[in-house]
Formats: sequence, structure tokens, C-alpha cells
Amino acid sequence: MLLDIFDQNNSIIVNYKTIQVFGLPTAVYLTELLEIYKKATKKNKLFDDQYFKVDRKYVSNLLNLTGEEQLICDANLHKIGILKKHSDDPDIIYLDVNLYLSLLAEEDVKLIEDVKKQMKVTRPKGVKQSQRQQLINNLKNSIECSNYELLTALRDWVDGIFAKPTGFLSKTAIKAFQETLNNYTKGDLDLALRLVQIATIQGYKDCQWAINVYEKDKSIRRNVNPVRVTEQKVAEKEDLSDIIF
Repeated sequence: MLLDIFDQNNSIIVNYKTIQVFGLPTAVYLTELLEIYKKATKKNKLFDDQYFKVDRKYVSNLLNLTGEEQLICDANLHKIGILKKHSDDPDIIYLDVNLYLSLLAEEDVKLIEDVKKQMKVTRPKGVKQSQRQQLINNLKNSIECSNYELLTALRDWVDGIFAKPTGFLSKTAIKAFQETLNNYTKGDLDLALRLVQIATIQGYKDCQWAINVYEKDKSIRRNVNPVRVTEQKVAEKEDLSDIIF
């Protein structure tokens, strides 16, 4: 197995060359990612047969790298093609082990220098987007709801709020939304889904705004004039005219 090359018996040699190519912070971080990748592979915990989940808090405690510092390493590794991120979650990543080993074996001085320059970028593009997506995922995972259909609707609502460039929510705001929703619907799932739909479409952070819209629509439907119904019958020959207007 290719990942067995990163066994502890080989780690000192590999890490030394990794430090030369990638710099110390990224080298330490990348070495740990490879260890996580190896464990996930052996335990059959890969996503789409190649991606694995990174526990940012665990890595932070282990390596003393903040979440932002990890994302900076991710962005720099992504630039040279070693690391890719899953479209659904910036904490689910893929490592191109073959490319990594090729770089370690590379003797082209100019190529190695180019890699070193890219690894030194302290504010690479994509970090802010990843941080924002992490925040969204954490908020969606914090929602407590026993009904999967309603949980999915609430998660879609969170996405709807953050779809705007300035959109923002907190766990407290989500909890307040759910409390207002539950107090009004009193267990009526269809009503709850309707209110969440209104809030998602309109971009409402406060559930009461969605309730107000629902109440207004209900009042309009109740007071609308009845539709006039006229009896329809087949026309007789004498009722028809030869003139077409």
C-alpha cells in the first residue's frame, strides 16, 4: 500500500525532505494529514473513495495550529495540486499522494524553488471562503431537530441566509427561530415546513416575519370575494349567429 511509506519508521526521513520543500509549518501539518488519511483508509472511512474528514479542533490541539492557519496551509497545498477539497465541506479533503512523493523525489532545483515560493504565501485566496463555509456547516450541524424533513428545511434556510454576501446567523439566532417556530406551529409539521419555506425564500432571520406573511396571506384568502359560477349549457342552433366577430 502506497501510504505505508509514511510508517513511523520512515517518517523522520520523509519529514526532513518535506520541511525542505514545504517549510516547517506546512510540513508538520501535511505529515499529520497523511497520518489521518492512512487511518481513514484502513478503517474504510473515506468519502467518495478518496476524500477524508479533518477534525480541525483535534489538529489544532495536536499541532498548535489555529483553524485559520490550517486553511492557509490547505490553500497553498491546493495551488500546487496536492490537496483538493470536497464541494460540500472544506473539512473534507483529498491528498494526491503520488504527486507528493514525486515532489519529494524531484531534483529540479527551479521547480522546488517555485514550490517553496508558493508555500510562503501568508494570505492565499480561498481562505475566507473556506472559513465562511466552515461557519455555515457548524451552524447547520448545531440545529437540534428530530424530524429529518424539517431539519433539512432548516439547513436550507441557513444556506439561504448565507447566500447573500452579507448574510450572517449565530447559534443563538437559530435557537430563537426554532423556539418561535415551535411555539406557533405546536407540532404541525406541514405548517412548520411552510413557515421555514417562507423564511428561506424571503431571507428572513426572524421566524416572526415569516409568521406575519403567513397570517397576512391567510387573511387575504379568507376575505377574498367568492368566485362567480355560471351555469354552462350546450348552445342550441337558434342561439348561434352566422357572424364571427
